Amino acid sequence: MEKQGSRALLAAVIGMGVLLFIGSLVLVGVLVHRMMHPQASLPHTVAATPAIPHEEGEYGSLMLDEPAGTRIESVTVRPDGMVVAALAGGDRAGRIIIWDPAGRRIVARLVLAP
Repeated sequence: MEKQGSRALLAAVIGMGVLLFIGSLVLVGVLVHRMMHPQASLPHTVAATPAIPHEEGEYGSLMLDEPAGTRIESVTVRPDGMVVAALAGGDRAGRIIIWDPAGRRIVARLVLAP
């Protein structure tokens, strides 16, 4: 009787070992496949905002209270239509502004420590 239990235990241990080996191979295969075929990031769709008529132009004017010598380092459009601009220079630390073109206003400012 004891020999019967030992065989069942041995079969279970061998079965689990085989399953672990196969699972490890599948995991390595998935990792290699993802490294060889990187998935492109999901495309962001920007909702078109209708032009708001204004006497100074199609979108109106936006005045930034930035000192002379300020330059735009980079501009990025977010998926929700907001524009993020990184500013530098003008005797100030670097800063980032988030602009809402539809509302013609600055939504947020982030001042970076010098």
